Parts: sequence; C-alpha cells; structure tokens
Amino acid sequence: MLSILTVLWAALCMQTPDTLVAAMLSAPRDLPTLKPAEEIKVTGVEACGAAGISEAVKRFTGVQVKDYGGLGGLKTINVRSLGSEHVGVFLDGVQIDNAQNMQVDLGRLSLDGLSDISLYNAQKNVRLQSAKEYASGQALHLVSSAPRSDALWLRVRGGSFGTFNPSIVWDKCLGRIGLRASAGFVGSKGNYKYPYFDTTLVRENGDIKSLRLEARVCGTLDKGSWDVHLYGYGSERGFPGPVIRRASGFPFSAERQADRDLFAQMSWIQDWSEYWSTAIRAKYSNNYTHYATHPEKNPMAMPYDLHYLQQSAYISAVQSYAVDYKWSFDLAADLQWNSLRSDAFLSRNPRRLCFTGALAARYKAESLRFCAHLAYQGARDGGEGEPLRAWMPSLSFAWEPLEWMELDAFAKRSYRLPSFNDLYYSLMGNSSLKPESAFQSGLDLFIHTNSGPWRWEGRVSPYYNRVSDKIVAIPTVSQFRWTMLNIGLADIAGLDLKGCATLTKSDFSSSLTLRYSYQSALDHSMPGSLTYGNQLPYIPRHSASADLLLKWRAWTLSWNTLYNGERWSRSANIADYHIAPWSVSDAQLSRSFELNALGRKISAVASLLVSNVFSFRYEIVQGYPMPGRSILASVSFQI
Repeated sequence: MLSILTVLWAALCMQTPDTLVAAMLSAPRDLPTLKPAEEIKVTGVEACGAAGISEAVKRFTGVQVKDYGGLGGLKTINVRSLGSEHVGVFLDGVQIDNAQNMQVDLGRLSLDGLSDISLYNAQKNVRLQSAKEYASGQALHLVSSAPRSDALWLRVRGGSFGTFNPSIVWDKCLGRIGLRASAGFVGSKGNYKYPYFDTTLVRENGDIKSLRLEARVCGTLDKGSWDVHLYGYGSERGFPGPVIRRASGFPFSAERQADRDLFAQMSWIQDWSEYWSTAIRAKYSNNYTHYATHPEKNPMAMPYDLHYLQQSAYISAVQSYAVDYKWSFDLAADLQWNSLRSDAFLSRNPRRLCFTGALAARYKAESLRFCAHLAYQGARDGGEGEPLRAWMPSLSFAWEPLEWMELDAFAKRSYRLPSFNDLYYSLMGNSSLKPESAFQSGLDLFIHTNSGPWRWEGRVSPYYNRVSDKIVAIPTVSQFRWTMLNIGLADIAGLDLKGCATLTKSDFSSSLTLRYSYQSALDHSMPGSLTYGNQLPYIPRHSASADLLLKWRAWTLSWNTLYNGERWSRSANIADYHIAPWSVSDAQLSRSFELNALGRKISAVASLLVSNVFSFRYEIVQGYPMPGRSILASVSFQI
C-alpha cells in the first residue's frame, strides 16, 4: 500500500516549486503584551507522549481537565478554578463555542495540522484580536501551521481497549495558495477494568466510533492573507454512567449519543499601510445531537429519545491603527446569533443574539509593554427575559528590567452568560440562574539564563480571582444530564510555580520541567452555612506535574507524572463527597527512521506509549473510574 501511495504522490508533486512559505510574510505584528502562561509546540507534544489536545493541556500549570474516562468520555478544561465556561478556546483566532452547554469537548479536536498550543490567563493583547478574545476570561489558542512543502503524513495508532486510530494529512502548495486536507478515525471499545467495591468489573457501554474530516485553504495577498477552514465531525458513543451500587442483573447504563458537528470559518487580514490594518473573521456552525437512554436494555433508565439541533452564525471586524509601532489602537466588533431546537418534552427553542465590542490601546517600548481595553457584551434571548449586559475593563503590562527577567501583571473583569441548557431544559436547566461575573488579577515573574549547554527557566505566578454568582455544573446520573446552580460568592487565591532545566550537547539533549499549583477556592456565599469556607467542587488545593525528556540521536524517551490532591464533588466538604488524591505516570519511547521507496525519501517514526504505568486506580470525576495501565503503539510516515 505504501508503494502505491508513493507513486500517486510522485504524480501529484509534478508542479511548480513551493513558494507559499516565503509569500506568507506580511507587515510586522507586535508581540503580546503578556506572554502565554504555557506554550508548547505540537511536534514536542507528540514527542512527550500526549496523544491529543486534552492530554497536552493536562500538563499546564494550574489547569484541571475533567475526564470521564476512555476515549469516548467528555474532556473539558478548567483554569485557575474559574470553570470551563470561562476558558475561550480559539482556533486561528475564531472561538470554538457551544451555546447549548458552553462545554468545549477537547477530545473532539486533533493535533493534526496544529503548530502550537498556548494558554493565556488573561488574553494575548495583540493587534487585530476579535472582541471575543478580549472578553474571554482565559484563552486557549490553537494555531494551525501553514501548509508546508508538498507532503503526505500517514499515521496509525492502536492498542489497549480495542483502540484504533488512523489519520492522514495531505499538504499541497500551489504558488501563493496552500491546501491542507486531513482525516482521522477513532475507534475504541472502552472496556477497561475497574474496582467495584470488593470485586473487579469491566467498564461497559464506553465505546466510541468517530470520524473527523478537515480541509483548509490559505493564501497570501500583496499585503495580507486569507484563510478558509472546513471541519466535519461525526461520532456514535456510549455513556457508561457513574459507578454506584445497583441491583444485580442490570447494566449500569445503556445511554447512547450520536453527534454531527460541522463548521466553516474564514479570516481575511489586510495591511493597508505600515500602520493601518483590518481583520475580518466569520464562521457558521451546525451541530446535531441525538441522545437515547434505551430503557429496553436498562429498565432502570428514564425513557428519553431526544434530538437537538444547534446553529450559530458569527462575524467579527477589527480595525487597528499603529503610531510609530509604539502606540496602537484597536476597535473590534463581533456579532453572533445562536439557535437551538429540540423535541424534548415542554422544551423551548431559544435564540440568542449577542454583540461584543472592544476598544483597546497598547504601548510598546524597548523594555515595557502596556495595554488597556474596555469590552462590552450585550445579549438577548428571543422572547425570553431581559437583555443581559456587561462591561469588562482590563489593564495589563509587561516589564523587562533585566535581560534575564520579566514581570507581567494584569487585572480584568470577565463575564459568563448562562447557556441554553442552564436556563431552558428541564433535564438540567435552572431558569433562575444568574449571569456569572469574575474579577481576575495576577502577577507573573519569569526568569531565564543560559550557562554553556544549560538553559534554566523559572516562573512564579500568584493570582487572585473573585467570582460572583458562580455557575457550577454538577454531573448527575449521566454525562448528558447535569445539575446547575449558582454559588453566590467564591474567593480564589492561588500560586503557580514552574521550573525547567534544559541540556543540549552534541547528539544528546534533555529537559526536566517541574510544576506546582496551589489553589484555595472557597465558597463564601452564606456565612454560617454548611458550605461556607469550603473548597469548591472538583478543585484540588495541591496539584503538580513533572516532565522528563531525553533525546539521543534518533531515540526519544519521555516520562510524565501528574499529581492531584484530594477534592470534593460538592461544596459540602464531607466524607460522602470526598475524592481521593491520585498520581499517574506515562512513559513513551520513540525512534525516527529514514526510508527510501521508488527514489523518494520517507521519514518514519515508531513509538510506544504506556499510560498509567503503575496502573493506579483513580477518579477525576466522582463515580467515573479512569482506566488502569494501557498501551498505545504508533507508526507514522512523512512522504
């Protein structure tokens, strides 16, 4: 098969030489006012044993990823105890959103075609940002790499629990236009073992089959660039449900969910002169969900057979004017329309029109960068209640007093609207929910130095967040059904620490990265109540990670250890809701090769990933046991 693909590829490559990379140069953009809290290159992600985006961001300092187990389990990100709804996930500057539940499932996103992943605890504060980026509490940015010289990537993964994951990426360059097409399939039985009181059972109904198709076309203009991205995803999966004592003879769950997600997004950036630039972004998405409980298989289940169709249309326009590259001013305006239709009993079919605007000013000197912005968000649900409005000011600066030291600081207000599920759906809704607002502040001291073959880096980041009417989603008997509630006031004080040592010498290189996070996230809603002064649900006070990476010639060995301290699944920190601390370690060994076929050089990489090396039994979400030891083998080819 490889020979056939090589012949086909050779025929396709009989074109003019690649000129896209050189043509991608445009007017210079300024650096972010604040550097990202964490940033990783995708090539490095795979080398370190992360098989997907959710696995990569687990290693960010101060980040928790809620994971319900297996490839089919929901995976959402929580940064500094603010909740996943406060984290904007952006793909090439356009937000990936979900008005139905505001949960962005990182498990549906792929590393294929990405160049890097970065996390900002405030936002980037660069020119030509959309208003949505200014308004987000924190921002996880996924950046696509430009299509490279004509190439084809083939990869096959497979391993424990019946996992099979082939993928393909094809890049084609035609002068100043680049084309990328990719596809990936994920199949897994999800039938891992887990402890069940005094015995061991096998997780059932945790299977998944999904197919992802993507196409991207980008190009350059004389003083600008454009980009069109098409995405399609379909899946059919089971929800294994929480592990609780039930009468013998009944399966724990027979719930099934089918999804179909489609979106098309575009961007156009034009530099009219050395100082004036414009950015236009647009997106349309269409998401369908079918949820069924199948009571004929599980007589204990409530009979539900529900269909949801969510549509969204979004457009953003940004004007930026720079003065001598020291002062720059941006005016951004975003308009978004969302609708949701369902055949659920007594359900509503809400529609929401949301306007987000931002005015930003920034100053950049040799050792000082400063930014202030004022964002406004107004939303109205068609025929439902009063309009929701919020003003969100922000102030940030970065100072480099010494070549090896940088100090960043920020303060801002962010605002989070209740989702459609939060408000309108009887399975999980709460029509009395109030919008959530947060005050965020933080400092960041970053030091770095080089000494011969060594490089040393350190980061100290204290922060404080105060959240009013915090919306908390508590899973019930299913990943599909939740309990929504407001916590009137939450005070969150924390400290993130990170240290990294890197050695590069001849054919050998190594790096060791240590991270630690302390989070005191306390419920201060009702003095004298049972929950007053207790830790918020699912937030550990202590968490840490360690990454070791060794490279020698064509060999790479990585080791990662994650630790999460004790947590509680409710604001009442009592024994019934206690979740024990856990620690898991992953290891990966890989080797690269150079092959020749039909006169063409082929790069190949083979790797073996062992997750949860010591088979530690643990839960991230109460009642949802995680897999024990698993093995994933991978081989990839670049033609």
